[in-house]
Amino acid sequence: MNEGDPPVNYRQHIGGGCFVSVTTGFKCVDFRQFYVPYGDIEIKPTRKGIALRLAEWDQMRKVIDLIDSFYPALADNSSCYLTLDH
Repeated sequence: MNEGDPPVNYRQHIGGGCFVSVTTGFKCVDFRQFYVPYGDIEIKPTRKGIALRLAEWDQMRKVIDLIDSFYPALADNSSCYLTLDH
């Protein structure tokens, strides 16, 4: 994310109350648990989560690729929320 790039506001549900998000102004990939406060309709972030700087995210992707190459069965798995019995 460099100056002059278009604004980014991406959030993807990854299961349970957890989301991954990338937002302009924060040079990180944020994995966080969200909740809906009583009487409200908008989800709010909790303190439960981790934010990886972009360099840390790149390193994590390399480690994931390495793990996938050693354990191909793990790479072929799908997330539980994509199955009918979730």
